[in-house]
Amino acid sequence: MKDINDMSDHELLMELVAEKRRRDKIRYLKLACYGVVFLCILYAGFRFVPKVMAAIDSYNQVIAKYDALAEQLQGTKDQIDGIAKQFGDGTIEKLKSLIDTMGSFLERIGFGGF
Repeated sequence: MKDINDMSDHELLMELVAEKRRRDKIRYLKLACYGVVFLCILYAGFRFVPKVMAAIDSYNQVIAKYDALAEQLQGTKDQIDGIAKQFGDGTIEKLKSLIDTMGSFLERIGFGGF
């Protein structure tokens, strides 16, 4: 490339036109690359987002079932606590002696081994 001071007007103009063409090619190439990247992201979005959403929905269903089970267990715990309070006044010892009496009665009539 010649020195700018030694170039004629026509050569200078031709150099500017060639530089503009190079810049235009680079700009179009960048736009094409951006377009390809955008299309890849769009494709990945349409391909994987439904799968991710299905996994999230499945997770939410499992959590809902877990919450329902936890509520049932809390109700069962409350019932067990109520039953335990009923047996708190020595009824368990009475129940144990009743079972022992029933066991000895069953042994006497021939149903041993209990």
